[in-house]
Amino acid sequence: MTKIIQHNSAETNQTFSVRKGNVYLVGCGLGDVEQLTIKAYRTIKEAQIVLYDNLIPQEIIDLIPPETRKIYVGKPKDNHSISQERINHLIADYAGQGFSVARLKSGDPYIFGRGSEEAIFLQERGFKVDVIAGISSCVSAPACAGIPPTARGYAASFSVVSAHLKEGEFNTEWLPLLQLSNHTTVVLMGLSLAGKIQKAALKSGVPKNLPVAIVSNASRANQQSVVTTLSRLTKTAKTLEGPAVIVFGDVVSLHGKLPEYQLQQVEFI
Repeated sequence: MTKIIQHNSAETNQTFSVRKGNVYLVGCGLGDVEQLTIKAYRTIKEAQIVLYDNLIPQEIIDLIPPETRKIYVGKPKDNHSISQERINHLIADYAGQGFSVARLKSGDPYIFGRGSEEAIFLQERGFKVDVIAGISSCVSAPACAGIPPTARGYAASFSVVSAHLKEGEFNTEWLPLLQLSNHTTVVLMGLSLAGKIQKAALKSGVPKNLPVAIVSNASRANQQSVVTTLSRLTKTAKTLEGPAVIVFGDVVSLHGKLPEYQLQQVEFI
């Protein structure tokens, strides 16, 4: 929405449009404030409007200056109080009034974060969009648990998949990846579907002793890492809380042999 300002000078009879504000899709990483990029930190401090969701931790929200307008647009599982379409229009409305708008995204905006949808929506309406990459949980959560997605002799490749399709439909298209040798599969948004994953994987012929790790709340004070097997995935998942990633493959056996992430308490000014 663009405001038109009428100029009443006797010398001119022109109209002026409010200059559109810039929009920043900010990847905020796993949650530990120290894992923010310098550009993400600066944008959070300088934006006039900040939209954030339920996956952004309080430590990062606390970086937002008091005078900045903060708008919660969380969409927790099974309780989508605000639609993606409404979020798109909120960003456009504020940017259209000339405000600089930061949309905070957990992880990276383009890794199952719907950042591409927001960017397309805004660019089609003439807004300048800057996408600030963030550290995605698909690589950093396993690393926080001392599990490398690739390691010589264990995995020469890895895949990143979502357990959800549009409208919450269970995604089974990736299950054949679990039968690849020398490969790691990292599943995002799969904790609540662990039972379905286990049942479908076993039915498709995946070995029941396939190593599995679940890493919840990676990089945060309540981080937990549990190593199990496919046959015990459902039972193990019930002991953990999201957000979490599930890691399948032989690299899981390196857990306990490599360093795990150590949260450092720092004060940002």
